[in-house]
Amino acid sequence: MLTLFLSLALAGDAAAATGDAQSAKEDKVVCRSEAVLGSKIPERICRTKREWKQVEEENALQLQNRSNYSRGTQNRNDP
Repeated sequence: MLTLFLSLALAGDAAAATGDAQSAKEDKVVCRSEAVLGSKIPERICRTKREWKQVEEENALQLQNRSNYSRGTQNRNDP
């Protein structure tokens, strides 16, 4: 019984250490150069990996919503 508690405690510590390492990876700052409309000089934008992932997910959602947009009556399903 004692070994069970010890093994569970060690497993919990290992899981916590893995979670801390993952969190540290997501908090790393990454800088990217992005084109600016109307300018030849790219803008440097720095965000954490977590923020970049959120921005990419939002962009994908907006793109998906835009592709579902019907232009006129060409995709009309009314009888």
